[in-house]
Amino acid sequence: MEAIRKTILKCLDDFSFDDNKLISELDCIIEKEGDKACQVIFSVLIHLDLSSDKAESYWKQIVSHRDDMGESLGRSVNLRTAICDYFCTINKFMINPTIIEIRALEDALYSLSYDSLTGLYSRRAFDEIFLRETERANRYGKELSVLFFDIDDFKMTNDTFGHLAGDDALEHVASIVLEGVRAIDIASRYGGEEIVVILPETGKTEAFLVGERIRENVEDLKLGYKEEIISLTISGGLATLPTDATDTRGLIRCSDIAVYRAKEAGKNNIVIFSDYSENKRSYVRVDFAADICVKEAYSGEKIGTLESKSKDLGMGGLLFECDHPIDIDTKVQIQIPTGIANKPLMVFGIVVRVEKIGTNQFDIGISFIKADNAARNELSECIKKCLTEKK
Repeated sequence: MEAIRKTILKCLDDFSFDDNKLISELDCIIEKEGDKACQVIFSVLIHLDLSSDKAESYWKQIVSHRDDMGESLGRSVNLRTAICDYFCTINKFMINPTIIEIRALEDALYSLSYDSLTGLYSRRAFDEIFLRETERANRYGKELSVLFFDIDDFKMTNDTFGHLAGDDALEHVASIVLEGVRAIDIASRYGGEEIVVILPETGKTEAFLVGERIRENVEDLKLGYKEEIISLTISGGLATLPTDATDTRGLIRCSDIAVYRAKEAGKNNIVIFSDYSENKRSYVRVDFAADICVKEAYSGEKIGTLESKSKDLGMGGLLFECDHPIDIDTKVQIQIPTGIANKPLMVFGIVVRVEKIGTNQFDIGISFIKADNAARNELSECIKKCLTEKK
């Protein structure tokens, strides 16, 4: 709809002094785009929200009414005049219309709909769009995901470099977000350094990949400011309808909780919301069958060195099979062949799950600890590779 709106606005500018040509061009747009173009015409010219069938009918009646007015007056009648006369004296849909230059009105509407610094949707516009998209997803049984981003240590950036530098940093992050989402996605400045993205008809896996791509691009950004280099990272939280919530308030709450968990986990990562009381996982996990090497992190006396086979992998941990149990809370060192680097990735973890699955067969769940940015990036690349191959 936005593309149609821009085309109609350009048409109004180009043919503002030739109404016959204007109507002809608008008819061409209607023929190409269908009756939804009629809806946009009335939305632009008189800000009426009409159904497609009513808009098409009114358009035909107004063009005819303009011709009738021209014959009665013996001169050409402006299209806007015909529209005003039609809705005030014939249809009587309007009671007290006002006159304003369309560009002045568009500028005013833009300032209400978009954030002046970042070019993202404003909070007010976001709330309206979010409600509409959530209702649509519920009505048609579609998934909808929400990514909630927060720039890490943004106050420190402002305190160190000044608020102008902070504004510049926020503007660049917003640009990265806009470049990283689709045309149908809605990105908004939610407040301060917080950015929220609505991804219609998108599940957790696809939304996670979007979030990770944006996170990596922000991490790669080296922003020059007065001979200084500003490095930035973001933390993100992901929630999905209907798995986590079915209304706007619930989705924002869940994605916001996930952001706090991302901060607690060391920042610069994306966490998927989970209700811990229901023992749901908070990270995307993928099937990952690989030969791994596990040994105790320190003395190595309890379990020795195990050559085992992993089963699945996530940003937060790993699941593998073992022929004997390992005590909960045992700290381990794991070598994982991610296929990203030339040598296996070395990470530390703690045993958080032991489950017997057969005679002398156990599932051992590991939660990662001490994973630095380089390790998290390699894990992220490995997971994205697995997800892409699965698709």
